[in-house]
Amino acid sequence: MNSLCPIVIGGILPAVFWGITAIFQKQSATSATGSAVYLIAFGAACALAGLIAALIWRPAPWTVEGLGFAATAGACFAIGTGLISFALFAYGLSVSKLAPIWSCNVLVTLAIGALFLGETSGLNLIKLAAGTLLILSGALLVSSA
Repeated sequence: MNSLCPIVIGGILPAVFWGITAIFQKQSATSATGSAVYLIAFGAACALAGLIAALIWRPAPWTVEGLGFAATAGACFAIGTGLISFALFAYGLSVSKLAPIWSCNVLVTLAIGALFLGETSGLNLIKLAAGTLLILSGALLVSSA
């Protein structure tokens, strides 16, 4: 398999779809949809996508542990998404100002992966520091403009 394929499937395409998601989230807030209703519709769409994926992709075993982790991930995502929707709806914030701040989520993922999952062996600390500075600088520059 081409080494670029996993990067496209697991990195580039999700970034594109999440970017499009933010635009529709803003449109939902602009259309006077509160965060609770947004989360219900969003969750229903996610559940439908999960059902379709279960029919298409290879079957995988279900474990209580795996379901617990998935539910926790969903709860964290729902809280974050709900807060974004609330900020867009209640405060009329610009999605263009918020989106750069969301890019800082990779720093949280990196920290948790390094500290709790033991994934430090593949990290180049100089590149990590440089990338962290670029992410934070970009978020500060765009969101403060």
